[in-house]
Amino acid sequence: MALNGCAQEKAGKKLIDMEKEIVVFQDQLYNKIKKYRKRPLYLVQVNKKNCRALVLCNNIPHWLTLYENTAESMSLYLNNYIPKTGSQLLTVRVYPREGEDFITEMAVVDLEIRFAADKDDGVDQYKTIKQAELPADIGTKKLKYYELEVPFTATVPYNFSAELSNAQDLKSIQGIENKVVEKYKQLQGYLVKGDGLSFAKAFENSDLKSSTYLYATKQELIADDQAENVDVQRARLDLKNRKVKSIEQYELVFFADGKLAKLQSIKDKKEMLTVDFEDANGQSGFEKPVLLYLPAGSKDLAIW
Repeated sequence: MALNGCAQEKAGKKLIDMEKEIVVFQDQLYNKIKKYRKRPLYLVQVNKKNCRALVLCNNIPHWLTLYENTAESMSLYLNNYIPKTGSQLLTVRVYPREGEDFITEMAVVDLEIRFAADKDDGVDQYKTIKQAELPADIGTKKLKYYELEVPFTATVPYNFSAELSNAQDLKSIQGIENKVVEKYKQLQGYLVKGDGLSFAKAFENSDLKSSTYLYATKQELIADDQAENVDVQRARLDLKNRKVKSIEQYELVFFADGKLAKLQSIKDKKEMLTVDFEDANGQSGFEKPVLLYLPAGSKDLAIW
């Protein structure tokens, strides 16, 4: 029993040390967030029922899906899918409900693209710049799939377009599916081991991009970390009933003219990196969105 107690003490110290390292790493990451004097914000409000839908902006998939059979309504931020000022394209891919062959006359999809001059503007100050909905006769077309495309113009204070335009065409890479699966399994391994620090480092550039282009501040992110304690949950090895989703029953999909790739669940199109566990508040969990790309001149896939 003494040895077991000693092992438990060492494991507990390891967890505490890792949690401290994660906090230091996050602090350094948040210091890199670039600040902008102007902080325009773009989002799309999507409402759908009697169908399933996926949202893309500039052929980059939004990580939140509307692929349930039930009615859903979501407000989705778009800034980190807008690489630079100019013309943009929002696409909503519409599918029949599970068990139906075609999109029926009962299907409804309507959307509003909204703009705020500053991220701190109240909702009452948002302006609707585009609206769209499914054709009224959608049910007569007997379609298994329909794309609702909405062009719009955005003005943003940043430009991260070169990162994507200079990336390699993943479709031309021999054995790309194996390489993508291998990368996912590496990330999954960090979750299985509870190696929160390595997991956080793998997403450093991706998280920095999202934080920067959604104008997050260090103070806001620290407050969120303290409230949600997400990264500590990732690091812990002693959570009850911890279950990391296996990398199976997936499909490999490409976006942005083959520059981006991801694995998604065949059934519901959701993310593959998912953890379910039981903590003091009961059943909980999180999923981490992943988009992979191959930077110019690199042989190693990176998280976009």
